[in-house]
Amino acid sequence: MPVTTLLRRVLNRSNTEPNLADAYLTPPVGQTPALELIPEQSPSIADDASHAAQNGNNALAVIASRGVIDEAPLPPDFSDSSSMDDEDKMPMGEELVDEKDAVEDLTNLDEDQIGQPQDQALEQAAAQDRLPRNAGFMRSFSNVVCIIIGTGCLQIPYAFSKTGWVGIIIVVLSAFIGGYTGVLTIRCLYYRSPERLHSFPQIGYAAFGRWGQWATQFFNYLYSLGTTCLYIILSGQFIYQLVSTLGVNVTQKVWMILVTIIIWIPVAILKEMSEAAIMAIFGLLASVVVIIVASVMAITNPYTAMFPAEAEPAHDIAIGIGIPVALSSIVFSYSGSVVYPHVEASMKKPKQWPNVVYSAMGFCAVCYLLIGVAGYWAYGDLVVSPVLDSIPTGAAATASKILITLHVMIAAPIMLLSFYLEVEKMWNITPERLGKKREFTVRLVYRSVVVGVVCAISLAIPYFSDFLGLISSIACVTMYAILPIICYLKLYGHRVAPWYEKIWMVVVLVIGVVASIWGSVDAIKSLIRDTKG
Repeated sequence: MPVTTLLRRVLNRSNTEPNLADAYLTPPVGQTPALELIPEQSPSIADDASHAAQNGNNALAVIASRGVIDEAPLPPDFSDSSSMDDEDKMPMGEELVDEKDAVEDLTNLDEDQIGQPQDQALEQAAAQDRLPRNAGFMRSFSNVVCIIIGTGCLQIPYAFSKTGWVGIIIVVLSAFIGGYTGVLTIRCLYYRSPERLHSFPQIGYAAFGRWGQWATQFFNYLYSLGTTCLYIILSGQFIYQLVSTLGVNVTQKVWMILVTIIIWIPVAILKEMSEAAIMAIFGLLASVVVIIVASVMAITNPYTAMFPAEAEPAHDIAIGIGIPVALSSIVFSYSGSVVYPHVEASMKKPKQWPNVVYSAMGFCAVCYLLIGVAGYWAYGDLVVSPVLDSIPTGAAATASKILITLHVMIAAPIMLLSFYLEVEKMWNITPERLGKKREFTVRLVYRSVVVGVVCAISLAIPYFSDFLGLISSIACVTMYAILPIICYLKLYGHRVAPWYEKIWMVVVLVIGVVASIWGSVDAIKSLIRDTKG
């Protein structure tokens, strides 16, 4: 019998105060739901610990002492059992194990078995998750890179035109920040190890209560839905440019609607993140090909070769006033934190997460430096976003636009899937509660409504560069650099980090706040200016 089951049945006797960590986990079908822990004031746990220590039962003493933890009420949004119908709840009569037998079993355990190291705790939490954990390193790596590298790579040369060559340092620095905060995000999920939270809103609630939950939900959903809007805008723009040269008289907005319909198909089919593995791998390959083609085209066709009679574009070492604005755009190129909890939840070996996220950030940094240096060297301060509009038209440019369009239409469902999984868990949209047919119908209807709303927003704001700057400044920077650190410090305490790591945290927070405020103001001004024409 699993140790966690024995712990719950020995220590959990009261159903008056819900346990925050237990409530995040839905018991498997056929297993008795766990009762809640006894409040700290109850003498029974302390008595058990004392009695066990006196009799040499070290394992039971460890368990009893660990049963006293801080309790916090769980928001009703995240309680799976509260929203279940009476007939869906499991009976609690025959399944219960006699408490004396459970105590006897626990006293026979070695203390080494109870005090598990962190890696074993992660594996135990993986076994407790309802979601299938069957993704290896490469599948998880592909999921992260597919989300990160996407359209962000196309505006790196434009960001360099705002910062100068110092943009190289910003790209490398941003990669380190992304890897670091990605690791902190997953640590926050396991702050009550071995039990695991499931999403950013749950981290926000655990750290700051309701206000933390609402704040993380706002930025989380703004990023997920806003980025999908960007994907629709960019796809419609590229398809319009491609077919207009063939004499097809169809507006960009019509193509955006058709792209939305294509995105809706996998949205309706896919249910879990692990099911998107093949799509993620294809999207990764498409992005790499686009980066290589665009870089080669820029190097072989610089501005001076295309327009020999015109003055050479300017290249600066550093442009101070443009750094905060460009920083928000570069940060967007590394943003993918909203999908991290779901990617890690699908990993067969969750202890490999730091290797996955740092490898993904390093791979993206190399790709960004390649296209950023090539694009800025070739077109200088005259480069535009996306950079494919700067390279000469032809077969290579056309193929690149087709590939990036396919990648965007693949990445959009994955991005939306992270949003859907959180909503479905919060509303308890499961086959166990609704039945398979009703669950599929509810899931299909509300997912379709969300796709329709995203399409409407995309049609209303068809300015890719400006909208990119606004979303990246408000949502991406916050989710990427600010929330992971403040939630981590709140959950674990500032003493958990050495002094040099605290300095690094302050640097990251300052960079995040400056980039968010400055970038948002600049993006709003640009949107107003473009809207007025």
